[in-house]
Amino acid sequence: MWKDYVSLKELKKDLIFKKIVEWSESELILEDGTKMEVVCSESDCCAWAEGEFKNVKLDAVITDIKIFDKGNRLYNGDGHSSYAEVVVYHNRNEIAKAECTANDGNGGYYYSVCALKVKEKLCVVTDA
Repeated sequence: MWKDYVSLKELKKDLIFKKIVEWSESELILEDGTKMEVVCSESDCCAWAEGEFKNVKLDAVITDIKIFDKGNRLYNGDGHSSYAEVVVYHNRNEIAKAECTANDGNGGYYYSVCALKVKEKLCVVTDA
């Protein structure tokens, strides 16, 4: 990985105690205009990474965010894929989830990184 990434703890400083007011599959928009996006922050050749938000509850205040590994570098028949979920909480209640995937491309010779992007900060969710 070539870019500078921050920890989830660092990224949370821009998100905790803010309300989600709008969303799409690719981003959450908070009350102050801050966007939290799922992005492919790095890849080469035919490797790729993606993620999408689902089941978002609007007007809920973010109190925590966690990343759960759902399988790292699993062989997919033509390389490897990694999977993770980003879960956003209000108290103990899930208010948003992003399902994320990274794939290392044709034959596993390449790499990709799926990341959360907030402002100009990137936090790795999963990579392959």
